[in-house]
Amino acid sequence: MKRLHRIPTFSAVALASALALSPLTALSAETLRLSAIEPPTSTVVAFANAFSERVRQYSQDSIDIKVYPSSQLGDWVEVHEQVMEGTIDLALQPLSNSFNEVLSLQWFPYAALDFESGRDAFSEGGVVHEIINEALAEQDIKILGAFVSGMGGIVYTRPAPAPRDPNASQGLKIRVWPGGTTHQELLKRLGYQTAPIPWSDLYTAMQTGVVDGAIGATPELVMNNFADIAKMWVQNNDHFEVSFLAVNKSRFDSLSREQQRAISRAATELSTERFAAAEQEHEKFLQQMRDKDIEVVVLDKAELESVAQVVRAEVWPRIESEIGAINMARLKLSLGIR
Repeated sequence: MKRLHRIPTFSAVALASALALSPLTALSAETLRLSAIEPPTSTVVAFANAFSERVRQYSQDSIDIKVYPSSQLGDWVEVHEQVMEGTIDLALQPLSNSFNEVLSLQWFPYAALDFESGRDAFSEGGVVHEIINEALAEQDIKILGAFVSGMGGIVYTRPAPAPRDPNASQGLKIRVWPGGTTHQELLKRLGYQTAPIPWSDLYTAMQTGVVDGAIGATPELVMNNFADIAKMWVQNNDHFEVSFLAVNKSRFDSLSREQQRAISRAATELSTERFAAAEQEHEKFLQQMRDKDIEVVVLDKAELESVAQVVRAEVWPRIESEIGAINMARLKLSLGIR
């Protein structure tokens, strides 16, 4: 009888010791929520899922990042605010300038002319990356990395008559996002009328002819959302489209140093890999457009430089207030513009 009493006592002690020594990953892992605005099949969400997997690996299963695609946690402006407040831990998306106009720099027209200059400006240490990170610090947000979607352009449901000529009157109405002052001024200078339309209403607005197209897109975004109604795509490289991987700084700082290093390592690796692959991916979606019989107009280097010169000389003074004179001076210095 004594032995029968001793066996469960020993087993309980042994079990308690084993549990104390084991990681108990299912119970002890920190769970973080990551919001993405793109659908599950997009390359952005594939990036987010890869980030989640690497963080779990590098943290030895102590961090579990759950990815919520398709704006399940709210639209991009709502999510930005929730990351500020810490009710959402992470987001992979463009950042809203509703809380600080300096963030308009992320889509500032012709801040980058091509993939090479975009990489220089938006990578860690680049002028755009540094200015945006400084602005986000006031919002308790930290940039971990960046997903490059591609060079921006304009998608049309009616062909533009002279898409290569920055001085032509195009006679078309193009959608800009609400608050998109930078691109309202850009489009006006390029000969278009503009209409501010929320993303959620854009497909219907284009389909019904309320607008004749939209700016602020990339080839992948067009193929994922407007392939059945698009007639023309003009690759004018008006902006460098980036989704930033952003985290609530207080939440990040609450993690152990090992966990912080795991997150930072995964973000840096994947951002570097994406910068290397972005141009090839961009060309892939341009070809998908052609295969879909969407007319693709690609401005050559001389045409891009001509448009950029016009925009930098005539549009930038009108929108300098968005980012401030000091940041404008930093941007110009980085580009060698006096």
